[in-house]
Amino acid sequence: MPANKSAMRRYQVIDDCLRNTMRRYPSLGQLREKVQYALGTSISESMLNKDIAEMKALFGAPIAFDRTRRGYYYSEEDFSIRKFPLREDEVRALDQSIAVLRQVKGSGLFSRFENAIGKIIQGFRISEITGGDDRSYIQVEEPLMSDANEWIEPILEGIVDGKLLAIEYMGFGKEQKRHLFSPYLLRQYRNRWYAVGHSNRPDYTIVLALDRIRKVQPAKGSFVRDPAFEPEAYFRHAYGITHLRDARPETVRLLFTPEQAPYVRSQPLHHSQQILSDDARGLEVSLEVYVTPELTMAILGYGFGVRVLAPETLANQIRETARRMADLYVGK
Repeated sequence: MPANKSAMRRYQVIDDCLRNTMRRYPSLGQLREKVQYALGTSISESMLNKDIAEMKALFGAPIAFDRTRRGYYYSEEDFSIRKFPLREDEVRALDQSIAVLRQVKGSGLFSRFENAIGKIIQGFRISEITGGDDRSYIQVEEPLMSDANEWIEPILEGIVDGKLLAIEYMGFGKEQKRHLFSPYLLRQYRNRWYAVGHSNRPDYTIVLALDRIRKVQPAKGSFVRDPAFEPEAYFRHAYGITHLRDARPETVRLLFTPEQAPYVRSQPLHHSQQILSDDARGLEVSLEVYVTPELTMAILGYGFGVRVLAPETLANQIRETARRMADLYVGK
């Protein structure tokens, strides 16, 4: 039995003994006998003393020693670790979920989640029992733009509370602008965070990259709700983060080589992907998407493993880009 499960079983036996009103104030020797009988194995008194200390640290167990009766008891009569509201597997899941939440570390949001989970678990951290580290069980992609994470919390609060925000924003190669921003959605793409919401500058819903934000603060004014905005639909035809306002999605047909086919079947490029044919010449798929820079970069990333069949404008764009890439190596 793993050490953590064995420890939990010992804690439960000790808890039962301390709550037994028929045999109050059990001595260390009596506790040891009960634990050994329940587990079918011998333990030392030093281990038992360690268990008592761990119960105090992990559960806040009010275990005290009565010198007159020479036995242990709970100083709070109704205390029990069995009142703990979660099963051990649920505790383990919560504890390890902190590793997933590390993708928003660097913001106050992460510490709030960690503190909240810690309170739910009441100090019972799997890592404290096993001596391990949750990062050794789960690894998530580390955010490269961690400085941008500080804006996650105020923007999320604006979304939840329906509050207008004043955002100082500097696009690439552009002057800094001030947006009165009504935030609707936070989205992560390729290790970067983006906020979707209504801006007063164009007077419609836009996407802002969090790493280009310079300042966020509450603003006076009314939160603007875009009646046409639907979180599930906004990026339905987008490949990546670019949303083309008033544009129509196009049918993109791609032919992947037989070598690339297994990867594309198992990891579709887009949720709209449909397989048109799968034979000796390769895998042909169709996508219903906006033709955006992200889509072009993704296609180029497959190199000679894919050919654009339609639309012709996209095929010409990829062909021209490939030609210019090849020119970089002419004479080298």
